[in-house]
Amino acid sequence: MRLTILAAVLAVGATACGTSSSAPQGQAASTTGSATPTSAASASSASSGDKQQAAVKAELTMQGKPGLGLLTATNQSGAPITFQGWPKLAFTNPANEPAAIPVEQKLVPGEGPSITLQPGQTAFAGVLLDVENDANSFAINEMTAELPGMTPVKVTFIGTDGQPIADLTKLKVSEAKVGTMQPAAQGVTVFD
Repeated sequence: MRLTILAAVLAVGATACGTSSSAPQGQAASTTGSATPTSAASASSASSGDKQQAAVKAELTMQGKPGLGLLTATNQSGAPITFQGWPKLAFTNPANEPAAIPVEQKLVPGEGPSITLQPGQTAFAGVLLDVENDANSFAINEMTAELPGMTPVKVTFIGTDGQPIADLTKLKVSEAKVGTMQPAAQGVTVFD
């Protein structure tokens, strides 16, 4: 209860100080400062170098092109979170062991701005998985996404039919490309 009240006071104080601005639901407000945690829980951990423990929901919605997905990260905590750059992707195989899938960071659609997500707001990035089944491909069981400065979260894969993909083991991945986190979805899935 004290943490909830403290987080609310910090959020009101941050808004009153002009460090963040309101944005419509589903869009992030940008800040002019560096990417720093703004929640009460993460403010104390930032000084010790720990990662933010914000509650983030991550989904990868597959698009029409094989392996192309729209990664969404939604702030489900009670306080704003701030980050900038690329999400770090990691994969596990069906035995729940790390899968050595190389991930290339791309400037798609361009530089990633500093993003502050208020509770309920979403940020976006494009992901392109090489899903050709060859000798370098790995069957995957899970993918995690780590927003800059935060702890990794499990990514829920959503099929082109809008339904969660329950069994990812049929998906064979040899490499991945990921774009920068952006406050809007426009252009994030346009890879070369």
